[in-house]
Amino acid sequence: MTDFELKTDCRHVRWDRPCTPHKRRGKVCDTCDEYAPVRHRVLMVKLAATGDVLRTTAFLPAIHATWPQAKVTWVTRKSAVGLFDGNPLVDEVLATDDAVTAARLQTETFDVVLCPDADPDAAVLAALANGRERRGYVRDAQGRVVPLGPGAARWLQMGLSDTDKRDNRDTYQNLVADVLGLDRTLVREPILEPSAHDRAGAQAFVRGLGASGALVGLNTGAGGRWAYKVWTREHQQAFVRLCTDAGASVLLLGGPEEVQRHRELTTANPGRAVFDGGNHNSYGRFAGLIEQCRVVVTSDSLAVHVAAARKVPAVVLFGPTSAAEIELYGRGTKIVPPGLDCLCCYLPRCDKVPHCQALIEPAVVWAAVQPWLAVTPAKG
Repeated sequence: MTDFELKTDCRHVRWDRPCTPHKRRGKVCDTCDEYAPVRHRVLMVKLAATGDVLRTTAFLPAIHATWPQAKVTWVTRKSAVGLFDGNPLVDEVLATDDAVTAARLQTETFDVVLCPDADPDAAVLAALANGRERRGYVRDAQGRVVPLGPGAARWLQMGLSDTDKRDNRDTYQNLVADVLGLDRTLVREPILEPSAHDRAGAQAFVRGLGASGALVGLNTGAGGRWAYKVWTREHQQAFVRLCTDAGASVLLLGGPEEVQRHRELTTANPGRAVFDGGNHNSYGRFAGLIEQCRVVVTSDSLAVHVAAARKVPAVVLFGPTSAAEIELYGRGTKIVPPGLDCLCCYLPRCDKVPHCQALIEPAVVWAAVQPWLAVTPAKG
């Protein structure tokens, strides 16, 4: 043994490498003024789609207020791990497809285990973990998902009842704060921090476009689960023309599934100020691109929550999912198609012709965009 003093209860300790204060600022443990003793160990189990995971980061300030000096560990799917790069309120992220994760959950003890969804996979991990307290959901020996409080019971019922889901007027943030027993007033925006490299790269990319006028982001997809969350190609093309005719520029935003859609939109609009933002961006680069836009037009998807995280106004188009649940933090407009009694159906597909997204007219969306173009952009 050496006389090296290691404060093993410090939040900054990384057992297989030097801690950040030592590596970046040369601090040593016995005299370090960044010593941060851990008082609480909190485990969050949140899987689901990446947009859903991102919006749940809005609860992190409430978690730290409820359990001061907490070390927060987050369990999620591998596809969402990158969302937490640079997040100052999460200490470590564990991926569900890593065999070590199950071992960690069974050998470490957490002061509280939080599981905000009645997802059987998440609930079984919450039950598996060693925790002195559990909030939200667990899975029992019969394979049943068990709500651990009245807020969790309400959210479970809403997920199983189309009527309750459609009648709800509360936001996800309020509903899930009740699930986890957190103070609603302490919930903030989602947290997604682009690195300096990603932000500079996005800025340089946009400067290189030579775009004139305000830059409007058009998020062209919405993942593959609900086909009719996506605005039609014809309406997207018409919207591009309305924007560019008015002197604005359009930046196409999307993922790998939207490569063909981006190609179609740029090909159909030769000579217009419509630019492809790429389809293989990291989460940080995607956030950096959204940060360059004056307003983003999107369906209910990851881009809504990225815009909220970066304080960029969003005009959001709804159909099969709940408009009430989405929180825009006073920086956006919700558009729902008129004349339908089947909205918020959560059906992957339907036989309505025209379907809900086809009923949202480009002129209506452009009218909703214009007031946000007149607002002074928030400083990033």
